[in-house]
Amino acid sequence: MLEKIKEAIVPLIEAQDCYLDDLVYEQEKGEWYLRVYIEKNNGSLDMDTCVAVSEAVSEKLDQIDVIKDEYYLEVSSPGIEKPLRNWDQVVKAVNDYVHIDFKDPKEGLHEVEGTILSAEDQTITLQYFVKGRKKKIVVPYDNVRFIRLAVKF
Repeated sequence: MLEKIKEAIVPLIEAQDCYLDDLVYEQEKGEWYLRVYIEKNNGSLDMDTCVAVSEAVSEKLDQIDVIKDEYYLEVSSPGIEKPLRNWDQVVKAVNDYVHIDFKDPKEGLHEVEGTILSAEDQTITLQYFVKGRKKKIVVPYDNVRFIRLAVKF
């Protein structure tokens, strides 16, 4: 279902000089949401662009009618601390500052924030600081419970 939706809406998003960052269909508090996360190709995403994309996507979804349940459509930016939902997004985030929660503690840590130095062979190498000293940690991607971009203070 999501593939059919993606195929139908990507041209509409691209027509607004944006790209589809993520598409999620999920239930929250008993309600269904189709969340369309977009980013501007150049510059910052503004409200007018979100509204234009939302209107075009809503019209297209009515035409293709692939979602049988009642749902809410949300079109927005994924935000500054966007989750990295798959391996390809992690690879694209090399050199970015991230927050990672581990499934099983790694080197005594349950979570860590740092800069991704590399993402190869389903393994993330991260540089982080402890008391002003640089450290590196190598994390198998299958030990990542959650990863997102983070703001560095």
